[in-house]
Amino acid sequence: MATLQKIRSKGTLLLVVIGLALLAFILGDAWKILRPNQGVATVGEVNGISINAQDFQNEFEKYAEIVKFSMNLNSLTDEQYASVKDETWNNIIRKSILEKETSALGLRVTDAEIQSIIEAGTNPMLRQTPFVNEQTGMFDVDRLKMFLAEYNEIDRASLPAEYMNYYDNLYNFWCYVEDNIRQNLLLSKYAALIQTSMLSNPVSRKDAYETRARRNDILLATLPYSTVPDSLAKVSAADVQKLYAEKKPMYRQQEETRNISYIDVEILPSESDRKSLLDEVTAYATQLAETNGEYASFVRLAESSIAYSEVPSSKNGLPADVAERLDSVSVGGVFGPYYCAEDDSYNTFKLISVTNAYDSVQFSLIQVNPNLTENVAGLADSIYNAVKAGADMVGLAAKYSQNGEPQWLASASYEGGTYSGNDAEYLCKMNTLAKGDVCKLDLDQVSLIIKVSDVRNRIRKYNTAIVKRAAYFSNETSNEAYNKLSAFVASNNTAELLAGNAEENGYRLLADREFRSNSNNVGGVSKSHDALRWVFEAKPGEVSRIYEVGEDNNHLLVVALNKIAKKGYKPVDDVKTSLIFEATDAKKAEILLGKIADAGSLSGVDGVRYDTLKYVTFSSPAYVSSTYSSERLVGAAVCNLENGASSAPIKGDGGVWVAKKISADAYSADYDDATEKSRYQSNAAYITNMVFSELYSKANVTDNRYRIF
Repeated sequence: MATLQKIRSKGTLLLVVIGLALLAFILGDAWKILRPNQGVATVGEVNGISINAQDFQNEFEKYAEIVKFSMNLNSLTDEQYASVKDETWNNIIRKSILEKETSALGLRVTDAEIQSIIEAGTNPMLRQTPFVNEQTGMFDVDRLKMFLAEYNEIDRASLPAEYMNYYDNLYNFWCYVEDNIRQNLLLSKYAALIQTSMLSNPVSRKDAYETRARRNDILLATLPYSTVPDSLAKVSAADVQKLYAEKKPMYRQQEETRNISYIDVEILPSESDRKSLLDEVTAYATQLAETNGEYASFVRLAESSIAYSEVPSSKNGLPADVAERLDSVSVGGVFGPYYCAEDDSYNTFKLISVTNAYDSVQFSLIQVNPNLTENVAGLADSIYNAVKAGADMVGLAAKYSQNGEPQWLASASYEGGTYSGNDAEYLCKMNTLAKGDVCKLDLDQVSLIIKVSDVRNRIRKYNTAIVKRAAYFSNETSNEAYNKLSAFVASNNTAELLAGNAEENGYRLLADREFRSNSNNVGGVSKSHDALRWVFEAKPGEVSRIYEVGEDNNHLLVVALNKIAKKGYKPVDDVKTSLIFEATDAKKAEILLGKIADAGSLSGVDGVRYDTLKYVTFSSPAYVSSTYSSERLVGAAVCNLENGASSAPIKGDGGVWVAKKISADAYSADYDDATEKSRYQSNAAYITNMVFSELYSKANVTDNRYRIF
């Protein structure tokens, strides 16, 4: 069990110090009770194959546990939940598309290949596992092998549930890492197949180098499109339709979208709300001064966002607004009430005591619990006496299948948390021991034998009781905002009316013209999934009910569905604005080219602007400051000109221009074929991405997660 104990040493300490692993286990599964997808069969489709809702949920739950384990989290925030949900979906889609292609080609990854990668230990993912040598920082394959061997031999009945949960999570985490290595290797093989099928030759590589290396200094004479009034460049419906036909492939969309408008009203506390809260905190300040115990209960009853901890903390572990005011109050004194603008809160705190404690403690630990013996006290006394007499902690710990090697406990690892009971007793005790001390600490159902081998830096730590109350709106304020919006929506219950009357009624109407079903919320407002679901169930022109959303129900949201854009090519009306803009420039170009032809040269036309551009190359666009545009064709126009020669008038992005070549030079570096070949191969990666984009398009992916999750 040596390897297991080595790996779990950090986990065991976490359990003893913080005591939250069992809680994490419970909380991690609690949300499953309220599963929203009962009775729903699928969440989408890829390559004609339906994705079962239960299968997706199982994959999500598995990945969520892995994320919580790897990040040492008890639960996921809304943002993390959404990220895990999206990553789970993306993994399923990528895996399905990749496996279909590689299976048809006969590409596969063998177990021997995976084992070879693990043995080499250089894959970046391996360094993100707990199986890392602490001395070298490198992946240690022997630790992994010992863990896997011993994991299969664990007597589950002999370990507490929270310990076994930790080991199961570690095993699942490793399986996830191994599966990712397998998928990434398969992807690498497929990408290599695509890239190596694109062959270059020395001639093309040399030509590509020269087009980059040859630099030109030029004089650019431009007639900007802005010199032609829009009234002279009339664009007809036929012009727009013709341009649309030419550019239609650019307007292909892979999924159905919605054009929506919405009103998002953030409910803010009124002046009356703020005064009431200040009065409350003022009363708490008076009561806090009279309190001499039971601080945890007091702070809890005051509904403070900062719970009371029995473990003193340095300033780094306290809210910044409290830390900066500590020197303004004496021990036993109360500071406040005061307002903190950074978090919009009203505050007061009591400085209960000040002590000098360690920044870091290095210690060894042996835990005696009922799983080792029925006589916990007797065995603990025996081990304690042996250590006091000079027995080796590491050897004694190994006798009880534990890791007795010294480890550091830094203040930064626990400050900012809330500790009471056994956890507080343990941490406070650690801060009272001197270098070389041995102690026996009796906690509930467990005794700890602790030996301190080193300590670092005594720093000031503060025991504080803090009442921090964020400003919040009252029910009256909320009801007033709701009733006002409700009255407006009642008389503007169509998308057209909402758009026409929102501004004059004091509401800002926001828009999302390509709202997708894979969005996690509406308008970036959390907990707005019901509104999102409504968007994809509504008909054009409809207006939703008022949704009370946001982390604290502090937003009122109303959504209008303007239009549905089906999967495929966007209709011309949806892209008409950009087409008119481009067609207008084309008309202006015709007018300007006609003026140049009539005048015989560009210099004979009024309104010409001149720019001197340096180091223009064939392979990169040139920025023209006088027209605030990037001209893509300048390099190509001048690369083969003689010095002093000029190009023909050319229709550009910001106007019609003529380029005159002043001089040319080249990079001083010599041509290196190996470097150019490598550059070519890296450019081929872009082609690989295009291939995958096309594969995604052909997979006909349908995402209906919004109906369930």
